[in-house]
Amino acid sequence: MLYLDTSALLKLYLRDEGSEAVQSQVASQDLPLPVWEIQEMELINALRLKVFWNEISASDAEGQVNLFKERRTRGLYFFPKMHRSDLMQTFRRLSEETMRLGCRTMDILHVACAVELKASAFLTFDNRQAVLATAAGLIAPALR
Repeated sequence: MLYLDTSALLKLYLRDEGSEAVQSQVASQDLPLPVWEIQEMELINALRLKVFWNEISASDAEGQVNLFKERRTRGLYFFPKMHRSDLMQTFRRLSEETMRLGCRTMDILHVACAVELKASAFLTFDNRQAVLATAAGLIAPALR
């Protein structure tokens, strides 16, 4: 199973440097992508922030939000079931790397989620998060 952090997930909705690499990775698997509630919140807010920064129009942002919802309804994404206590235990263990790597809370939470889901690969455009994912035993190909 492939896990996309929000930086990679966003590239499925906005054409940007790295979008083709993410599309290729996603197309190479048959399984639906795990997208949990916090990722959905981050994606929707990231799209709407692009409007604030005058990078896209409000109608484009809402169109992409609707596309996400449509894809979820079609089964291309699923909300994974996780035990909060297990996720927190993994988070606590991974957060010990913060002093060495400088990871932010959401970076660690995404990696912890991928570990709990036993993901086969972790896609991100954040170097520190990729190092953390690799240290956690996930395959984290370098994306640019």
